[in-house]
Amino acid sequence: MSFLVALLLGIVQGITEFLPISSSGHLMIVEKLCGAEIDSIFLNVILHLATLLAVCLFYRKTLLYMIKHPLCKLNQYLLVATLPAVVFVLLFGILLGDFLSSAEFVGVGFLVSAVFLTFAQIVASKNQAPQKLGWKGVLTMGFSQALALFPGVSRSGTTFAFGVASGLEKNQALDFSFLMSIPIILASLVYELVFSGNALSILDTHWFSIVISFISAFLTALLGLVIMQKLVRKISFWWFVPYLIIMGILILIFL
Repeated sequence: MSFLVALLLGIVQGITEFLPISSSGHLMIVEKLCGAEIDSIFLNVILHLATLLAVCLFYRKTLLYMIKHPLCKLNQYLLVATLPAVVFVLLFGILLGDFLSSAEFVGVGFLVSAVFLTFAQIVASKNQAPQKLGWKGVLTMGFSQALALFPGVSRSGTTFAFGVASGLEKNQALDFSFLMSIPIILASLVYELVFSGNALSILDTHWFSIVISFISAFLTALLGLVIMQKLVRKISFWWFVPYLIIMGILILIFL
């Protein structure tokens, strides 16, 4: 994998991770178009780890509080919200491996994301009194995260959208959506390192490209977090629906 491809993959990951347009789906598109000769699942986990570190740095004060108070409400929320995705992977993990390598499923995932965002925007527009984070929002976002495990379905976008649709205030939904990514990405990385027979060989063969992708994803993600925090109250899901529909159709036709 060339320097430019590695750099491009990192930038794409950093930009798309915090928008409701599926970073994994966009990575697969770039990998296929550029002919990146590397295990896509492992590379995706590494790139998501880069954005995870950006999230940890951005929310360092919140995470420090959670570490100092392990029984706090936020830790309880995070544990419960993570369980649906864990159960889903345990039940359907083998099938997910096939889906992740299929362009057709990514195209369908983009279209499904468009439907989710449309539904969330309609419901959210009727909510005149946004609420703070509670069990209703936590459970809704937890189950929506399990749905977002399919390629092309944005994890951050889906959880954020369904959180807002459940009645949460936008900043509350956004912050919790990003915090929810921490246990999921860590679990994915551990799973890949433990159960993937070629993880170490990939690191040995493509270490320079992986480092370049990691650094570019980390820096771009930090910038994306700052921008998303400033724009979250002004963003409408409608802006992303046409893009997802067009991309989904193009992927199904050409890839």
